Amino acid sequence: MAYLIDAANRLRSFTGLDLYQRPFLQNTGDFPLYCNAPNTRRASFGDDSALGDLPAIKTALNMRQLAGVTGNGAYQWYCDQNLAQNPGTEMAFYNWGWWDTRFDELVFQTDYPQVEATAPTGGMRHFRGIGWVGVQHAMDDPDGHIQFVFKSSPYGSISHSHGDQNAFCLSAFGEDLAIQSGHYVAFNSTMHRNWRRQTRSKNAILINGRGQYAEKDKARAMAASGRILTAEERGDHVYIHGDATAAYQSLSPEVTHAGREVYFVRNEYFVIVDSVDASAPVTVDWLLHANAPFELGKTSFRYSGERAGFYGQVVWSEAGKPTFSQETGFADVDPADYEGLPVSTCLKAAYPAATRHRIATLLVPYRLDAPKRIFNFIDDQGYDADLYFTDADENSFRVVLKKFAKT
Repeated sequence: MAYLIDAANRLRSFTGLDLYQRPFLQNTGDFPLYCNAPNTRRASFGDDSALGDLPAIKTALNMRQLAGVTGNGAYQWYCDQNLAQNPGTEMAFYNWGWWDTRFDELVFQTDYPQVEATAPTGGMRHFRGIGWVGVQHAMDDPDGHIQFVFKSSPYGSISHSHGDQNAFCLSAFGEDLAIQSGHYVAFNSTMHRNWRRQTRSKNAILINGRGQYAEKDKARAMAASGRILTAEERGDHVYIHGDATAAYQSLSPEVTHAGREVYFVRNEYFVIVDSVDASAPVTVDWLLHANAPFELGKTSFRYSGERAGFYGQVVWSEAGKPTFSQETGFADVDPADYEGLPVSTCLKAAYPAATRHRIATLLVPYRLDAPKRIFNFIDDQGYDADLYFTDADENSFRVVLKKFAKT
């Protein structure tokens, strides 16, 4: 976008041809706004050269440019927040050397109006062309902010994309919780090839211990794709449904279906339903990454960060109960690639082999000074399993799972 903006500015000033009137450039600022909030560090997808730091300063300057073009005060808000929170990284390689930020300032002051910042409204944006969904709640309030980003892309793992179809990241209350794991130390490093590009570094599932194709064959990488079937705001909840069947079939051809549904209920908690069908029995490993180790129970887990945390509960599993384990580190990565850098932890919930898996997991983020609990119970007397969830204000929510009808 930075290169395109430079070219668009030259065309506009010299020829009068204004590319910014095109719908794409009127709306593309929504992408960082909804998928890479100014106070997040490990809550988005792809190679992400600023991984572990706040979004790059150049992103803020691009957003200021788009604010000047569109008059959208939320884009200016993003710029102001980013620059205020992000001092000290001006000379990082992703902020300096690629861009001349002083020239950006000159062009902007000369050619564009200063737009008054306005707080973003939040909600959901579905970026259909690339298969991303960004959800934002209370973005302008660090004590109430929740960001959830989900991906199931038709571009698979090609180029700067990874094997992360049907993966998600969660940031809440000023802290990254379910994170994008690893570090951007160098393209084609062992960290890049063996960890960050691979499904095992994502908040996703493994089937029979395997993820999605993420190697160098571009045709296979493109074919290891996903798609967003549904992304809707439905009154008291946001509903997202991703299909990553093709992505998992790339390494596990016995898979006939791999889906993930997400319910974000009353801007409070998440219910995640994973569905896997296969022509032969397969195991499922449900993965979740965080900046530090978890507390593990028999069917639950809890993560506590510096100011926020979350707990998870396995509410339903058709194939049987999981076995929890966790590992801190980066398997098959040269330790020199992350020497002196933080090391994250991966939680694994291992489910026994079956030809059909239906797994419902509750995730509840909260501030450490305001712990939260969501109650749940199950009614599975008929052909459906009805999962009921109730918050502290006695607001209830139901998720219906179709059980396998045996004859």
